[in-house]
Amino acid sequence: MTGFTTQTFQILGELEENNTREWYEENKERLKEHARLPFAGMLGIATVLLEGSRYPLIGNEKTMFRQNRDVRFSKDKTLYKTHVSGLLSRSGTKKDMDGVAYAQVGSKGGRVAGGFYQLATADLNKVRDRMVVDAEQFADIAKTLEDKGLRLNRENTLKTMPRGFKEHEEHPLAEFLKLKSFTVRAEQPKDIWLSGDIVERLVGLSEMIGPLNAWIRDALTYEPR
Repeated sequence: MTGFTTQTFQILGELEENNTREWYEENKERLKEHARLPFAGMLGIATVLLEGSRYPLIGNEKTMFRQNRDVRFSKDKTLYKTHVSGLLSRSGTKKDMDGVAYAQVGSKGGRVAGGFYQLATADLNKVRDRMVVDAEQFADIAKTLEDKGLRLNRENTLKTMPRGFKEHEEHPLAEFLKLKSFTVRAEQPKDIWLSGDIVERLVGLSEMIGPLNAWIRDALTYEPR
């Protein structure tokens, strides 16, 4: 068990309805007890279970994201995130984003996810170069993920072929060449969190995304275009 209870979802629902500094200051200890501490515990258990994995990842309280939102450059001035989130990384820090597993819980449930999010253009082009010459291996990895219900997310993608790759419009991986992120995600309903099965789901996703993360890390050693 991870410590998630019905009170986890209740307190996060209250935060949605009362996103004010006054409410937060009065209830932050409840939020910590029923949501943030169980979440840190989940990351810790997942870390232990991944120690013997081919793709170990580390998470703890330090790899969780703050509840406060940075509203300085945002039109949305909501003060607090209405979910609790954090990640598992190779170094056990949030600075290391080279292939992570991510989890998030809100008032109605949550999700687990993983991969590389919003790569810089220079890094994207290294991945694309590798994809062009190593199409079969990438296709195998993507198909294996899809067979397991983890389709690469197509939301963060270009509408046309990226600059420098126009000649690859007919390439078997043309749609993947347009991606700006390489991530998968799986929604997790309340009962998965309440039963403690969320740990197994997070560990499972971490291991399943491991081959893709390793492939991309290797691709990033390519010389830039």
